[in-house]
Amino acid sequence: MEQSFYTRSVLLDRERDRRSSPGTGSDRVAPNERALVCSVCGHRITDEDHRIEMNGAHEHTFVNPHGIVHHIACFNAAPGCVHLGTTETAFSWFPGWTWQVAACARCRAHLGWIYRNSGQQFHGLIVTAIRREG
Repeated sequence: MEQSFYTRSVLLDRERDRRSSPGTGSDRVAPNERALVCSVCGHRITDEDHRIEMNGAHEHTFVNPHGIVHHIACFNAAPGCVHLGTTETAFSWFPGWTWQVAACARCRAHLGWIYRNSGQQFHGLIVTAIRREG
């Protein structure tokens, strides 16, 4: 499978961070360079520091009951999102987790879903719906 722009840039960041020593600031990523924003309006949604793995991977590809393929990335927080509609249990891509639509708090573009289970939560954001700031 071809890597998305998002995945390629994250891998490059990881390699750069791995090579840089803690004592040098020349190769550090500034906080605003780690921001991920809504692809539609540019509103800040989350940042690279909130990346997590669920079921052994950060990115997942799923097909919904209507046959639409969604490629998502997982984040432990997405403060730039609002949650719309009811919380659902049917057709969850993460068994045992409920889901609810996550949208951009500014323009209301569909960005993905928030998943909840026993007091825990994470966001699955559509990779093409977010982009690097700048």
